[in-house]
Amino acid sequence: MKLRKLVVAAVAAFVFAGATAALAGPQLTPCQECRIAYNVCLYEGHGQRDAECLVEYNSCRAENGCPLE
Repeated sequence: MKLRKLVVAAVAAFVFAGATAALAGPQLTPCQECRIAYNVCLYEGHGQRDAECLVEYNSCRAENGCPLE
């Protein structure tokens, strides 16, 4: 009975670790985060804030030393 509990605990820990690793994914670079924030800004602005979004995007890229696209 103790062995069964140990095996169940080990399997549960393995599944949890695998799920955590799968959800974490690769880390984004600051430049990628700038681009995502820009796209979100454009989407949420519905075409009304395009110029403002571009200014924020360029500022973010400059602050993080991102290369020109």
